[in-house]
Amino acid sequence: MHFFGFYVYFCTIIYKYIKMNYEDLLESMNGAALAKEVMPFGQFYKKMTDGKYVNVVDLHEELLDSLVFTDALTAECEVNKHLDHKGQLHFTVETDSDGICAVKVEQGTFHTYERLLEDSPAIVAGKSFIFNTVTDLLDLMAYLHDQGICHVCYAPNNVLSRKGDTHPLLLFHGSAYKAMNNLPQLFGESNADYLAPEVLENGTFDERSDIYSLGKFIEFLYRQSEIPIELRGVVKKATDPDPDNRYQTPEDMKHAMTSRKSLRESFLLGIAALLVVCFCFSLYFTLVPEREDIEFVKPAPKQADDDLLDDGGYGSNTDLDNIDDSLGTNVDKHIMKEYEAKAEQIFRKRFAQRAEAILSRIYDKEHMGSTSKDFMAGSMSTMEELVEVQQQLGREAGLDPSRSQLVATQIIDQVTSRLKARLDEREKAQRDGE
Repeated sequence: MHFFGFYVYFCTIIYKYIKMNYEDLLESMNGAALAKEVMPFGQFYKKMTDGKYVNVVDLHEELLDSLVFTDALTAECEVNKHLDHKGQLHFTVETDSDGICAVKVEQGTFHTYERLLEDSPAIVAGKSFIFNTVTDLLDLMAYLHDQGICHVCYAPNNVLSRKGDTHPLLLFHGSAYKAMNNLPQLFGESNADYLAPEVLENGTFDERSDIYSLGKFIEFLYRQSEIPIELRGVVKKATDPDPDNRYQTPEDMKHAMTSRKSLRESFLLGIAALLVVCFCFSLYFTLVPEREDIEFVKPAPKQADDDLLDDGGYGSNTDLDNIDDSLGTNVDKHIMKEYEAKAEQIFRKRFAQRAEAILSRIYDKEHMGSTSKDFMAGSMSTMEELVEVQQQLGREAGLDPSRSQLVATQIIDQVTSRLKARLDEREKAQRDGE
């Protein structure tokens, strides 16, 4: 009897403990659901309506008092219905007796990129996180530009993502509110750094203003570390104060990013392969014993008269009737191939000279005698210069960018191998002289 009473008492305590933890969990979940995030136009959070949570944006009071803003918001809502892109969020306008009061956003659990990096700062170091985020935004930007829409402000509190996913999403777009004539005030002083100079000065914008703002967004992603060398030039060009000096389209900026990333990977792969080859040669000459060379002399084989070529350069069995006499129909194509081959020949010659001059600065006794880590660090400083030379000479020769990139990679491998072999010969000659 006493044991049964103790058992009931013990179960009661466990039940109260579990119930208390469950209620605490519900309370913390509700608190997280109702947490508000500040966006340029208002506060974004989940609101309980009819027993379920919905995403809402409580617009700032000063914006609701502006008839120009409410008209622009209503017009954007109509345009938003027809935007069909995975990176575009959709919304509807909520009204009450006083007019527009809030905006209802599509279902899902979202947070701003500002909150994402506050909660998980280590995500920036993930493989391809920044590259994928930026290229996704460039694809979305290109789609919006085709619709005549500019986002204007790519501030981290104006770019969203779903919880558990890092794919970037956009909601409101600045070009819909150009009639307000005060976009800097609309987006707030805290986001002024993400607005292009022309937007801050006179409120004008175009597609290049989005390029500038996205460049500033990239700088935000790297705020805790140094921008990699292959992206440094891209960000510098994108954030140029003069719109004419920036990338003119999202496609141009995306091509620059992918080509620099590919060239960097090819360069590093070539360096790694060269180090492996050097190690293998060193291991081979160390382990394999020297062999005595023995010269064997063989008599020349007797050649039959029937195998000799006739005076015209053709064998006796050559069928001249199989010669294709229809080349005249392909004259234009042949001329085009000759032109492309000539352009590639010019590019190869000029790039080989420039590449050898550039790479010769790191393939000397001082650099090659250092550790592999120091050698890799020193060689990376030539990357930017090689990329610029490849793009410049490719344009001057009229060569396709993808072809010039492939040819440049091949030439870099050839030049590095030749310079390394030359350095090995010098060191061997020096050892023999000693």
